[in-house]
This record gives sequence, C-alpha cells and structure tokens, in this order.
Amino acid sequence: MIMKKVNYWFASVLIGTVATFSSCNDDDDQPMMMDDSFYAVQLGGETRVSDPNNPGQLVEQGFLNLRTVVTNTVLTIATNEDGKYDALQPYFSVLLSEVGAGQTSGFTTLVSDFTEFFAEATGSKNFMYSGLDMEAAHDPTRNSRMNGRINNADYDLFIQAVVEGAAQANITSSEVIGPVGQLLESVREPIVQRADDEGLDLYTRLGGNVLVDVSAEGDPERLVEAGYAPLEAVVTSTVLIIATNEGGKYDALQPYFSVLLAEVGAGNFSGFTTLVTDFSEFLAEAIGSVNIEYSGLNMVDAHNPAVNSRMTGLVSAEDYDLFIGAVVEGAVENNVPESVIGEFGALLTSPGLKDAIVQR
Repeated sequence: MIMKKVNYWFASVLIGTVATFSSCNDDDDQPMMMDDSFYAVQLGGETRVSDPNNPGQLVEQGFLNLRTVVTNTVLTIATNEDGKYDALQPYFSVLLSEVGAGQTSGFTTLVSDFTEFFAEATGSKNFMYSGLDMEAAHDPTRNSRMNGRINNADYDLFIQAVVEGAAQANITSSEVIGPVGQLLESVREPIVQRADDEGLDLYTRLGGNVLVDVSAEGDPERLVEAGYAPLEAVVTSTVLIIATNEGGKYDALQPYFSVLLAEVGAGNFSGFTTLVTDFSEFLAEAIGSVNIEYSGLNMVDAHNPAVNSRMTGLVSAEDYDLFIGAVVEGAVENNVPESVIGEFGALLTSPGLKDAIVQR
C-alpha cells in the first residue's frame, strides 16, 4: 500500500514537467509511449552500463546511480566523520558490528533492499522491492536488525546523510535531490515510531540486540546481546560484592542471601546463576529490551518468604538502600558511566518497584 502511494506521488510530480514522446511504428503506425518515469528521465533508466562492482557485467544506469547514493549514505553514517552522525549509530549497530567482524552480507543486503525500494518508487520496471514494509522494517519487535525506534530528528539526520551520499556521487541537481527528498518525506510516518520528546531507551544505548562474545579468554564462545552484557556484569559484581562483604559493609544484607551463600559455600552455583540471570533479565526488560523477557516471580512474591523459599526475611527500606549501594558499587567496578548509573538508580528507587520489594 505504501509503495503504491509512493509510485502515485512520483507520477504526479512528473506530470507537466516531463513531455510524453511518441514515434510511429513502421508496421502498424500505432503510437508507442516512451518511459517518462523519474527513473528513466532523471536517473538514466534502463540504459545498460558496466557495473563497477561486478566486472564484466552490465547494470541499468538508473539502478547504478541509486545504488551508488545508497552505498555512499551507509558508508557516510558508518564512518561518522567528526561524530556528525553519532545519533544514528545505535540504529545501525547490528550492521556495524558485522562489518567490524569482516561480515559484509548484511551490508550488501541493506544496500540492495534500499536501492530496490528507491528504484521501484521512482518508476523502474525491472526492479521490485520485496522487503518488509517501512513500518515493520523500522520496528525492533518485527525486525531484529533494527536497534531502537527512530524519531523525527534522527530521520532528518538520515535524510541529510542521503543528500551527502548523493553529493559524493556528483548528484546535486535540485531536479533530482528535491523529488528524492520528497519521496523520503512521504514515508516518514511509518518510519518514525518514537515521539520527539521520548529518549532512546537505555537498552538500545547500551548496545541493544547486537550479539557480542562475553566468554572469558580460553572459554567457548558465549554470545549475548550487547545491551544485556553490561547488565549481567553489574548484577554478577553486585551479588559477589554482597557475598564477599568486605569489611562487613553489607552485614545487614547477609540474612537475605543465606540460602544462596550456603549453596555457594558447598560448591553449588546453580542458584547463583539463576539469580544473576533473573535479575539481569528483569533489568533488561525494564530498560527496553524487545527480545528478553523476565519470567520469574513478580517483585512482591519474589521478596516474600511466604511465597519464595529462597528469601529469608522481609526487606526494610534501610536494607534496600544498602542493596542499591551495592548495585552502584558493582556498576562502578564495571566502568558504567555515571549518567547510566543515575538512570539505574531512578529505576531501582521508582515507587512501584521499591514499594513492591520493601515489605517491612
């Protein structure tokens, strides 16, 4: 539906600005309509030229021009000279991670899809976009390669990158740039899915759904999402800080962890692993993960000894504050920026969560 509207829009732009040509057919004298699409008139159309990416092969001039602009756009964002496109980096984090690891298949697919979208929208008869619709393509819950929801300001910045990519290909004519800009504006509504006054979620800013290896040196590879990795590290440090209780700083918290400490003392780490996983998944879901869901007890039941046999005693407000202190210490130990620690603090002290945990 979106593509039909885009094609209709481009057709209306060209009416009155592009002449319709005809010629006589020697056999039947019937008029033959020439291709007056934007793709043909402004971009070079179906004229076959050498493909610089595939020696010995030919490619349509119109498609080559679009592909060059798209390639330049993606590379401009990726290289991010002088931090000009910092705000766009999270959305491309999956792609950037792949390219950094020497994997270019995702890059090739993105360039191909975006070029085919442009080609069909501008009137190509030989190329058809077959990817996700624009809304689904930019929704992290439906497209695992999309990291975070885009807002108007960042979409404006993306359009700026397209213009810069076109300029690098020596395409600067307003007769081309203007309509292409209007095409991008015509799909703004399904692409922009985050309000202007709504910040990018913390999970995305921590790395989002990019897979990273968190295994220790010499251990088998263990891939987790980049947004999850720092959460798991901080939670692990927090539990260890409380358990080791250096200088008796966390004496007041020891009773709540007595079951866990007894297990670890006996060499049984299953409870420790479960606690770290549950708390990490709770935080991940709370700060914006679309792939990780917390499936444990609700916070009231989890901290009620009558429901949770691993909990020994009801938590007081003073002890909860001490626990938050341990979380902060764990975050500092893992070099978490102060601003991010502040956001975690706001989550942990939010009335809904604190009221559920503090039951004494």
